[in-house]
Amino acid sequence: MEEKSMTGEEVMKQLLSALNGNGMQQAANGVYELCAYVDSMTHKVEDMTEEIARLRDDIQRMQEDTVTNRLKKSLNEAADRLENRCNEIKQQIFEVKEGIKNKATEIMSDFKKRGKEALNRVCEFAGLKDKLMGIRNKVKEGIADTEHTISKIDEFGKGMREAGQKVANTFRTFADKEEVDYSEKEKRFSKTEIMKKPWKWQKKVYESMILRLDASIDKVEDLARDVEINRMNDKQVDKEKQTEEVSLVSVVAEPSEYQYGAEAFEAACAKGEQAKVPEEKVPDVPKQGKSR
Repeated sequence: MEEKSMTGEEVMKQLLSALNGNGMQQAANGVYELCAYVDSMTHKVEDMTEEIARLRDDIQRMQEDTVTNRLKKSLNEAADRLENRCNEIKQQIFEVKEGIKNKATEIMSDFKKRGKEALNRVCEFAGLKDKLMGIRNKVKEGIADTEHTISKIDEFGKGMREAGQKVANTFRTFADKEEVDYSEKEKRFSKTEIMKKPWKWQKKVYESMILRLDASIDKVEDLARDVEINRMNDKQVDKEKQTEEVSLVSVVAEPSEYQYGAEAFEAACAKGEQAKVPEEKVPDVPKQGKSR
């Protein structure tokens, strides 16, 4: 039975829907892509597991002789390391998937209580970074080990070719014929190239996993950064809203009717802003003298 993908998990669908429905599309995209990368790595590891079984069959079918038996022993040991590492990576990816699902469940439970603010907890996916780095280190080890195995196969092939060429020239010398410089002859077919194919394939799988791991690490870092930007934007919106409300209250508090005459005078006195009223000058009454 095929394992359900992360993007197909019900709790992940709920989280993505909540993020999109609350204007957090960027965070939703980040969570979706993180899940997609983890799903892709899961498929890669499964493919690698199947390839290891085919690789062991190829090793067993190698010609039985003293020389190749040494190579078979070396390749079987490399296959053992490959299988063990593959199982370890598989377990680490499983832990990452469980971590994502558990965190999504916590966020959705909190979302039902606190609303949009709880969705900012997607930044907590950044806690998966250490686990992702651990997988990356394990894959890096796999690349180095695979390169070493390919190098050993090359050395074996080179030694076998040189030994065969030396034997051939020995017989040519014995038959009074000139030796052949095989280094100038193109080698169109090599058994060692066939032997290297599965290991080269493994290396490519490892390299593709590194790309996905780097992208996953970037995503969990981006989620933390995007949430912080979201919070800052929300605070700015709240601040602007409060400013608008204060302005509105100030406008409403202003008197809507003008005051006239004595009412205006009394209001001014109450505020300590009494205006000075100019005194009206009474014209001098001319003196009247005594009538003679």
